[in-house]
Parts: sequence; structure tokens; C-alpha cells
Amino acid sequence: MANPRDRNQRMKSLFANVNADDLAKAVTPSPADAEKRRVGSVAVKSMDRAFVSIEDENRRLHDQLLSAESIVEIDPDNVVPSFISDRLDIEGDRAFDAFVEGIREAGQKLPILVRPLPGRPSHYQAAYGHRRLRACQILKRPIKAVVKDLSDEELIISQGIENAARLNLSFIEQALFALKLKERGYSRETISEALGRKEQKNVAYISFLTNAAAALPEDLIRRIGTAPSVGRPKWEKLGSLIRGRSLTRTQHETIEALSSKDAWAAADSNQRFALVLEALDDGARPEPGLSEVSLDDGSVVVAKRSANATTLILPEKRIPGLSAWLMERLPDLVREFRAGKKEGQSQDDP
Repeated sequence: MANPRDRNQRMKSLFANVNADDLAKAVTPSPADAEKRRVGSVAVKSMDRAFVSIEDENRRLHDQLLSAESIVEIDPDNVVPSFISDRLDIEGDRAFDAFVEGIREAGQKLPILVRPLPGRPSHYQAAYGHRRLRACQILKRPIKAVVKDLSDEELIISQGIENAARLNLSFIEQALFALKLKERGYSRETISEALGRKEQKNVAYISFLTNAAAALPEDLIRRIGTAPSVGRPKWEKLGSLIRGRSLTRTQHETIEALSSKDAWAAADSNQRFALVLEALDDGARPEPGLSEVSLDDGSVVVAKRSANATTLILPEKRIPGLSAWLMERLPDLVREFRAGKKEGQSQDDP
């Protein structure tokens, strides 16, 4: 192996014939060459920036396209309603008739929101805008819509956003909508959001809604209509007149007779509610000679008197065995009654 001194001598011999000035010229570029190199470097950097800018713009446009909600026109007959409607039947409503005429004259101002139906090309399901949808179906004109992929929960939340914006669902429409969501297993928080009440944190109100709707037959609600002027207390009173969400035979006959009258046909939904409440409330009033005794557990014993007898109607389902116990004790009660009566008569004697 060569020692350091030998290596130093060899390096000197390699560069012995090199002129230092010529080497400096070769290393230092001329002003023209330096300018060329500077321009080339600037051009490369500028081109790099241009490519980055184009790439950023493409990415931005791509993101815009992905999030865009463009409005398209579709055949309204290819759109089915939401799987849970937040409105009662609208046809036959005078306000809806005026709404249709407004769209006929001025056109559809706001688009509806729909989602594609899987496996059915060019067919959709509406999230909101059902009145606009039905109006365009009646007028046989294309409907303007925003098409968006939505899950079931996203769909009902979208309905909630629309509800919060328009604030014109009646109490019973909200109640029926909330009950249907509850029956599908949605939480009170989700139902609250779907009704546009998320910011109010009024989750307890959902229980009032669902309880009110659960006490009433849905077909009776739909027969009455939206009743926008009727609030919770009156709907709850009507519900208290009905047992097990089902009309009795007498109540059913009463409603059928009521709805066949001219006054019913001429009435709006608020007036129809008043007619139904009055008819069922009158039917719930005790007949002459009929009295009721309320027990501690809320049960009621009904006594029906006539000239010759009194009939007791006992809450056997609520208090099983009461009638058997009463029959067994009846002889003792009669003796007690007679003894008390004789004692009273003796005290009255002089």
C-alpha cells in the first residue's frame, strides 16, 4: 500500500501541466452563459409553478364537481314519495289548489330534493318538496330537482331542514310524522332533528307528539286533515275519547253519519276537527240514569239505573276477581244495609 508521501507526489504529477488561469476560465462561466443558465432556471421554476397551479385548479374543480348540487329536470311520474311522509293528504285542500295554480302561472321556483332509486334508472325518491312534486304531476310538466345520494337517515334529516325553513307543519302532521319515525326505531334525538328542532334541544316534546298521535286512529286523522289552528290540548282531548286507538262501533257510525252531511263537505279541516270533537264528546257523556265511580287506580265502575233495577259494570280486566268477590260478599252487604236502615228508622221514632 502506498504511503501518504507517494500519493501526494502522484497528485502533483497529474496536474503538473494544467494552467491555473485556464482552469479558472473553464470553471467561471461567461456573462452570456450565466444569463442563459439564469433564464433557463427561471423558466424551469416558472413551468413547475404552472404545473402545480394547474394541478391545484384541477383538484379544486374536481372537488366542486363532486360536491355540486346541479338542478336537473326529471319526469315527475318517475318520482315516488319519501318512505315516511311528513304531510297529510293534500288534494282537496283549498290551499293546495291555489298552490297548483301558482305553479301553473309562475312556474316552479324552488327545486325538490330526490335520491336515485337503486336498480331503477331514471327513477327517484323525494326527500322533500312533495307538494311541488304533486303539482307538477297534475300539470304534467317536468319538475326541477337536485339529485343526491342519501341514506335513509340523511333523507329524513333533509326533510327536517326543509321543515325548519318553512315552519308550516301543523301539530298533528308533526305528531304523525314523529310516531312513524319512532315505529321505525329512530331515536328521539334523530326525530327531533328530522322535525327541525335540533337546536331547540326540545327532545321531551317528541314524547308529547308521539303520545298524541298514538291515541288516534290514523284514518280519522287523515279524514279530518291538517287542522292547522288546532293545537296539542284539543288533539289530546279527542284522543282521550278513544280507547286503544280504535273507534267503537257507535263512534264509527257517528263519524260516518257526520262525514256524509253537507256541512262536512263545506268545512275546512279546522271545522271538521270541531265537528268530530263535538260529536264524540257528546257520545261520551253519561246517559240519563248513568253514573260513574272512579277508583284509586283510575278504574271506573259504571252504574246504570232504571225504574226496576240497577246494572253495575265492573272493570274486570283491571281488577280481576272483583265481580266474584262482590257476589260472594253481597248477602253480607245486603244484611248490613238492612240493619243500618232499621237502625236509622228507630232513631227517627219519638
